[in-house]
Amino acid sequence: MKALSIKQPWASLIAHGIKDIENRTWRTKFRGRIYIHASATRFKPELLNQIITKDMYNACFNERTDFNFLHDIKINSAIIGEVEIVDCVINHPSIWAEKSEGVTKKGNSYLILGKKPIYNWVLANPVLYDKPILNVKGKLSFWDIDKNQIIKNAYGRFYNPEIHHYSVSGWTDPNHYSEEEFYDMMQKIEIEFGEFRCRPKILSNIFK
Repeated sequence: MKALSIKQPWASLIAHGIKDIENRTWRTKFRGRIYIHASATRFKPELLNQIITKDMYNACFNERTDFNFLHDIKINSAIIGEVEIVDCVINHPSIWAEKSEGVTKKGNSYLILGKKPIYNWVLANPVLYDKPILNVKGKLSFWDIDKNQIIKNAYGRFYNPEIHHYSVSGWTDPNHYSEEEFYDMMQKIEIEFGEFRCRPKILSNIFK
């Protein structure tokens, strides 16, 4: 499954199911699920009301809102969830869609006058991970998860030869282990060090 790096606070708003549009300057034909990666750009929660409209603010703070997203938008360089891309259009009616002026639709094509259009990627079925996968470096456009790098970043500094099936100096491919072995290894590391920086079940799904 591909990943997409998104700046905060948008990444967390998408993962929490509040924001249903991702605005990009390029069109995508991709349809399906992707990992939501919160990029390295930091954002202060107290600035949220300065970058969103009144309608967006009301959508963020209603009776259904999980206010944990105010904490989550401080998370950076991490895979925080998943979402499905179901369409790519221009001038979607969503309050989260950036509009493109001077654009008309003719059949399946757009006639563009003046500036380049903003494409609204329509999102659905978001999944927010209980615990983000931290210290993951993002890339431009869609990119593939680096399995080895994720484990190194998450657990490499906790190396213990009695627990780990690998060594930091002689790294082995995580795919070498069965899902059961891998899950058991992650559980032991978390119990030993009290570190809950990744959720083993999510990692094991990535490494299938």
